[in-house]
Amino acid sequence: MSPTLHGRDMRRRLARALLVAGLFVPPFVHAGDIEDVMVPLQAYLDGHATGEERHFRRAFAPDGMLVGTKDGRYGQRSAQDYIKASSSGRVPTDEALRRRWIHSVTVTGQVATAVIELDYPDMRAHDHMSLVKFPDGWRIVVKAYDAFTPATTGSGMRETARGEQGHDGRHGR
Repeated sequence: MSPTLHGRDMRRRLARALLVAGLFVPPFVHAGDIEDVMVPLQAYLDGHATGEERHFRRAFAPDGMLVGTKDGRYGQRSAQDYIKASSSGRVPTDEALRRRWIHSVTVTGQVATAVIELDYPDMRAHDHMSLVKFPDGWRIVVKAYDAFTPATTGSGMRETARGEQGHDGRHGR
């Protein structure tokens, strides 16, 4: 049978346990951390809106990778290849019809994740970004994507959403 702790011994053990536990808790996330993570995410969105290479270069780490599916087919490539292919230097002709937004951002110490949705006339995508904080700021190190070409109905209307399942098992947009 173990002895019962009372008074000073109990407070000492509790204080020691809290001190040790505090050493393993991730640092507190400040509002500035979220703002700093938004910089490369906004640069990524700006690259899509303008076709300018400088925005994509600000967004991605030099050794970043893209992995995911487009219309059900798996693919992967370097961020450098993606930047070359995506940097036309021109605003897309259908820019007025394109929508893009950031769904969520989570920061834990020196890493972050974000979910971005792109809704274009010829493509829908969900981009799951993994970011790392480098000495010169946050950068996207992995973009995992699920993209598809929207189907058109017999009336010429295009598909605007497809079923998604979240962690809670509900379907939604």
